[in-house]
Amino acid sequence: MSSDIVGASVWERELFEHFRSHVDNERELIAEYGELAESTSVPGFRYLAELILADEQRHHQLFADLAETIRADAEFRFGDSPVPPIPLAPLPEDERQRILELTDRFLALEREDQRDLGRLAKQLAPVRDTTLWQLLVRLMQADTDKHIRILRFIRDRVRRPVV
Repeated sequence: MSSDIVGASVWERELFEHFRSHVDNERELIAEYGELAESTSVPGFRYLAELILADEQRHHQLFADLAETIRADAEFRFGDSPVPPIPLAPLPEDERQRILELTDRFLALEREDQRDLGRLAKQLAPVRDTTLWQLLVRLMQADTDKHIRILRFIRDRVRRPVV
């Protein structure tokens, strides 16, 4: 991925370079996690290494998408951006209402899930040193926190007036 971006501002070039260098630096880390997952004789450690590897591969793709989006935007190739923009124009009212209703519903479900996972994690405390169960439930709690953050972002953007 070349760092030459036609028409890019200094800020865009710096941001692009940051994203690109992150992609380059993570390649070795991804390979090392893969090596750990393949080489360990402990199934539980292999399982955890594979979880991290999947996350790191997703992060790698996200940074590559961000870098390519910076390039596409700077070069006015907006249809080629892997990370789509947030619309500035107001949504049609029926779509706006539907999104608000769904995000409110999903937020309520995610919050309920968050409470349930918290209770479950406490129940699993007695086996936290002998199983992966509590750790996995805690990881699901982190995913639920992420889902709530995404849903709030959507809801807040749909609610805000366009200026």
